[in-house]
Amino acid sequence: MIQSTKEFSYIKIKLASPFRILQWANRKLPNGQFVGEVQKSETINYRTFKPEMDGLFCERIFGPSKSLECACGKYKRVRYEGLICERCGVELTESKVRRHRMGYINLIYPVTHVWYINSRPNFMALLLEIEESEKQLNTTYNLHSEKCRKCNGLKLTTSTVVDLWDERIKRIKLASLAYFIAEDEISFYGLHWDLQQYRRSRELGYSGYPLKPYPKPQNRRYNTPKYLLRTTPNFLIGAPLIKRELEKLNLQSEIFRTRCFVLVCTKVLNKEKPLYNESQWFRKWEQQRIYKIREQAIKRIRILENLIGTGSRPSWMILSILPVIPPALRPMIQLEGGRFATSDLNELYRRIITRNNRLLRLLEIDAPQLIIRNEKRLLQEAVDTLIDNGKRGKIALSANNRPLKSLSDIIKGKHGRFRQNLLGKRVDYSGRSVIVVGPSLKLNQCGLPYEMAIELFQPFVIRELINQGLANNMKIAKNLIQQNELIIEPVLEKILSNHPIFLNRAPTLHRLGIQAFEPILVQGRAIKLHPLVCSAFNADFDGDQMAVHVPLSLEAQAECYMLMLAPYNFLSPANGEPIIMPSQDMVLGCYYLTVNNINQLQGANHYFSSLEDVILAYSQNKLEIHSSIWVRYSDTTIKFSNPQKTIQLEDKTTIEYYNDWQIRRNQEGEILVQYLKTTTGRVILNYTIQKTLNFL
Repeated sequence: MIQSTKEFSYIKIKLASPFRILQWANRKLPNGQFVGEVQKSETINYRTFKPEMDGLFCERIFGPSKSLECACGKYKRVRYEGLICERCGVELTESKVRRHRMGYINLIYPVTHVWYINSRPNFMALLLEIEESEKQLNTTYNLHSEKCRKCNGLKLTTSTVVDLWDERIKRIKLASLAYFIAEDEISFYGLHWDLQQYRRSRELGYSGYPLKPYPKPQNRRYNTPKYLLRTTPNFLIGAPLIKRELEKLNLQSEIFRTRCFVLVCTKVLNKEKPLYNESQWFRKWEQQRIYKIREQAIKRIRILENLIGTGSRPSWMILSILPVIPPALRPMIQLEGGRFATSDLNELYRRIITRNNRLLRLLEIDAPQLIIRNEKRLLQEAVDTLIDNGKRGKIALSANNRPLKSLSDIIKGKHGRFRQNLLGKRVDYSGRSVIVVGPSLKLNQCGLPYEMAIELFQPFVIRELINQGLANNMKIAKNLIQQNELIIEPVLEKILSNHPIFLNRAPTLHRLGIQAFEPILVQGRAIKLHPLVCSAFNADFDGDQMAVHVPLSLEAQAECYMLMLAPYNFLSPANGEPIIMPSQDMVLGCYYLTVNNINQLQGANHYFSSLEDVILAYSQNKLEIHSSIWVRYSDTTIKFSNPQKTIQLEDKTTIEYYNDWQIRRNQEGEILVQYLKTTTGRVILNYTIQKTLNFL
C-alpha cells in the first residue's frame, strides 16, 4: 500500500499523456538501464513456476514475488534491503510493491481509444468537425435539384444553406480510417486524402457550416491516379493520421471560432422564422438542420472547454504507450492438480503483446502492405477488447466461451470497483432489514427488531448496566447480553426512549429519503414502518429494505428531534404539497373497512347502545367487520322525510322505519331514541376519528 503524507482535497480523473504513462512505469536502475517495458507475452515458466523476465509478471519490472528475495536467489533477507541484484536486476524490497508498480507496452503502431471513437457523442468526430448526423442530412435534399429551383418564394439569402456541407465530409469515416475498412486500395487512400484536404481547408478559414451561397464542388472520381501518387506515408495511415490532425488543433482558437459560429446560427434562427406552407417546404427543413448544427457546435465547445480546463491534449486520445496494471491486480493462482486460474486481463494483455511483436517483425522483413494493414487492425481490435470488450465488434470469448472481463467491466456497474469497493462503504452503528407495515405506530415511531437493537445499542447497554451496578465490568456486561438475561430488555427500552434513529431507503433522491424516528422494540426481524411515511421514502411493503443508522453525538440527536422527525417533514421540498397522505395499503384498508355490508354475517341486525359496545363485541369475535348492525345515535337535529313504515306500540309510542334509521317517538312526537344502520368497520373508523379529534 502506498503511504503518502501529502494532503489533497479531491481526485481528478483525466486523459493521461504518453509522458505521464512513462513516468508511472519507467524506472532507472543504478547501472543506467531502464526497466518497465513489457516485451514478452509469457507469464510464468511452466517448469519453475517463476515469472518470466520482461513478461507480464516480470520481477524486474513489478518487484519481487517473495519479500526481500531476488529472482535468482543470490540475495535474501533484510540486510540486503534496497539492493539491486547485478545478475537478475531485481530490487530487494517488499512483495507488496507488486500491487502498485506498473509497466507499459510500447505500441509499434498507435491506436485509437475506443471510448472516444465509438462513443456518443463521438469526441474525435466533434473535434475534427465530422459529425455523422450531418452526413445523413447532407444526402436528404440537394438545392441544385430541379425541385428546389421551382420553390416559390425561396431566395438565396445569406441565411440559405445552398451547399449543405463540404462534399468530402460525406466520405470521411474515422472508424474506416482506424480499422482499415475500405472497398479497395484506391478508396482506402482516398479516405486519408479527403481527411487531410478537408482539415486543410478548415485551417485556411473556410467554414464547414456554409450559411451563404457557395459553389457546388465537383464530384471526385476515384479512378484518377493522382490519389495514389499523392498518398500519405505508411506511418500516417489510419490512427497516426488522426493523431496528427488532432495535434494540429489550437484549442483556444477553435473554441473562439466555434463560439462565434454559434452566435451566427442564433442570429440566423432569430431573424428568419420557418414557413410551413408547401411552397416553401425547404425553409422548415433548413431551420431544423441549423438547430442540429448548433447543437453539435455547443457539444464541441463543451469538449474543448473540458480539454482546456484539465490541461489535456486531443491527441492523447490516440494511444502510443499502453499502461500495464500491477500484477497483483490481475493475479495468477495455482489450483489443486497443477492447474492455474488467472485473470482475464492477462489473456487480453498477451494478445496485445503478441500482435505488437508480430507487427514489428512484419515491418522488419518489409512484408506486403495488405498484411501489415491487417496486423495493424488486429492490434487495434486487441486494445479495444482490453479497454472495453464488446464496445465495437464481437465480444471476445475465453476457451470455455465466457466473455473476457475487460478494464471497463472491472470498474463499471454495480459490482465494479467504484460502486462495490470505493463508494457506499458500510459504517458502524448501522443495520439493514426488510420493512413491514406498522398500523399501530405513531407517525414519529418505528418498530426496531430486538436483535438489531441490542447489537446497535450494545455500548449504551453496557454503560447503563455498569452505571446501575448490574455488572462490574465490560466483560460481565457482555456475558449478560449474550445470555439474553431478563434485565437486558428493560435497560434497552430505557435507552431507546431517549435515543432516536435514522431510517434511510436507497436510492436517496431527495432529503426526505432519510428521516428520524423514535424506536419501539418489536419481535421478529423486520422493521415496522408507519404507512403514512411511505410516500416520502417511495417505499412499499413488497420486500423493500431500509437501513438504520444511530446518531451518536448530542448535536446529531438534537437535530433528529428538531429537524428530521417524520411529523416535521410534512411538505414536499420539490413543490410544497403535502407528502404525508394515505396511499396504497391505507386506501385499500379504508375501503375494505367501510365497504357495504354483506348479508348473513355473524352478529347481523343486532342493536348496540354505543360505539364502545360495538368495538367490545368485535374484540370478543361476536361480530364480523362487515356485519350489518344498529347503533344508538344521539343527534336529534337530523330531519327526516316520510317514513317507509310506522308502528304504534301499546304505550302509545311509535317507531318510524327509514332506509337506514329507526326512530321511536312519544305521544308528543319527541324523539326518545334513534338507531342508525351501519357496519362494524364504519363504527371502528368513526370511533377512531372521534377519539383523535377529542384528544387534539
